[in-house]
Amino acid sequence: MIRWGPALGVLALCHLAPAQAQDRPPERPEGIETQPLPAAPPARPEVEDEDEDETSAADAPKPQGDPPPEQAEAFGPPAPPRWFTLRESDADYAACKLALSYLGAAYSEEPALSDPQDADCGIARPIRVERILPDLTLEGGAVMRCDTARALGFWARDFLRPASAMLPGAPRVVALQLGTTYDCRPRIGTGAEKPKLSEHALGNAIDIAAFVFDGQEPLAIQPRTESGDLPEAFQRAVRAAGCLFFTTVLGPGSNEAHDDHLHFDVAVRRGGWRLCQ
Repeated sequence: MIRWGPALGVLALCHLAPAQAQDRPPERPEGIETQPLPAAPPARPEVEDEDEDETSAADAPKPQGDPPPEQAEAFGPPAPPRWFTLRESDADYAACKLALSYLGAAYSEEPALSDPQDADCGIARPIRVERILPDLTLEGGAVMRCDTARALGFWARDFLRPASAMLPGAPRVVALQLGTTYDCRPRIGTGAEKPKLSEHALGNAIDIAAFVFDGQEPLAIQPRTESGDLPEAFQRAVRAAGCLFFTTVLGPGSNEAHDDHLHFDVAVRRGGWRLCQ
């Protein structure tokens, strides 16, 4: 006995409906109005020469790129002068002055230096050194950065004084006769058409022209090649030792401009490289 439920009845009716009824679209309900299709756009009028009617893509104006570097306007404020970039932090400056006090140096702090002729020349925190050790005078005094004075002091204490003790009579070095200290100028003796700024112009360099001994004649810096005497040995020794404290050491034989003095400076180079000639 088969019982027909509501679901089975609907299913039976679907199977009994003719195939044509499923394929015929449903009739439109009454009360719904149809809207006409939009009109087609008008055909484009023909022209004899398209180039006269509109610009082709090849002839269209192209966007302009960045202007050449020489025409580009500089962005932002100008770079600070070189002397200002070397300004020590308060902590580094205090540590340097502490080292000078430990060495017994006599010095005075001075106002910042600059030069109207060259904005890069100057010293942010200059000091004037009268004595680099308690009994070792810089004749005439010298203005420099504190880092330069510190290097000079340790070199003089640890190598200059012991080397002078090996000379006949063990004379004591009591003064240094100086050449150039602070001076706003380019480098000399390089042969370059446009030489870079000298380290003297930044307070980084000091030139020593002669050593003054107690009770003896000064020992001038000069070319001393294969003489085989103690003055040559002394000059070679203190010159070589300078490169333990300074990053540049030049003197007789480096070039003609340095034949009469030792040039010491503390220029910073990549990788800690030093120039010892």
